[in-house]
Amino acid sequence: MRKNEIFDRNLAKYKKQMVERALLALRDDIEKGDITTEAVIKKPIRMKAAIISKSSGILCGLLEAKEILKGLNVKSNKNEGDKIRKGDVLLTLGGDGRKMLQNGRIALNYIQILSGIATTTNELAKKFPGKICSLRKIHPCLSYSEKRAVKVGGGFTHRLGLSDGFLIKDNHLAVISAELFGGKFSEEEKAAAVKEAIKRAAVYRKRKKLSYPIEIEVESERQAIAAADMKRKTGAPDAILIDNKKPKEVASIVKAIRSIDSSILIEASGGITPKNAKNYINAGVDVISSSYLTLRSKPLDVSLIIKGYK
Repeated sequence: MRKNEIFDRNLAKYKKQMVERALLALRDDIEKGDITTEAVIKKPIRMKAAIISKSSGILCGLLEAKEILKGLNVKSNKNEGDKIRKGDVLLTLGGDGRKMLQNGRIALNYIQILSGIATTTNELAKKFPGKICSLRKIHPCLSYSEKRAVKVGGGFTHRLGLSDGFLIKDNHLAVISAELFGGKFSEEEKAAAVKEAIKRAAVYRKRKKLSYPIEIEVESERQAIAAADMKRKTGAPDAILIDNKKPKEVASIVKAIRSIDSSILIEASGGITPKNAKNYINAGVDVISSSYLTLRSKPLDVSLIIKGYK
């Protein structure tokens, strides 16, 4: 399988879910009503406003923001993926001032959070094109939106959930080891569990007539060799994830895998940040994946300004 088939997903078909969750966030915020606006704004009044960037970065979040602001006259001055600078007008709004007050904050939340993710991803992706992946470590209910932000920034989405790709983790291997060996966890048993897990996944994929990639996480060179040995026998794994290893250890494991089967794509993960990413890239992996993109990116500063007051 090619890199994009294993680490990238088509997000277009998930637009409905992104919109539904954005509107749920709005409902959570309004809940029984905006009591402040109801108290101080007695009647509808038409206003004009703008959503303005107060920092520079890569824009994302317009899909959700526009849905949240439906009912207002919304005009985009920018597109998702555009470079934005401090002072840029992202959206202009017209209509009922009460709706602007009620819906504006949640729209801003989506723009600032997703733009922050897109910006951090873009900074890494420019340095290491085709090498940057996100993970399933995301904020609950923001999976599709945050994965889209990674893609907008130039990164790979990786699998979106448990149903669109096989990823055999260390805890899967722990359960298989317990099944096969009564809970023993020597390197020999772990290597045997790796082989058994790959065999089972390959059989399942064939029986279910699925085309999803099979990837397995390894934590030692012995486990990596065991995994790579299975490719010729079963057609799997398509990718091997080296987790929580230092760059020098990763480089040694990469060399061992490549000596057995150069078609297997290799991923590194675990403690990878913008500061040490280069060390892992130089270790020879095909991609690096990091939760830093979705969980530690700094949100962009954006504001909604009602015209004429300031």
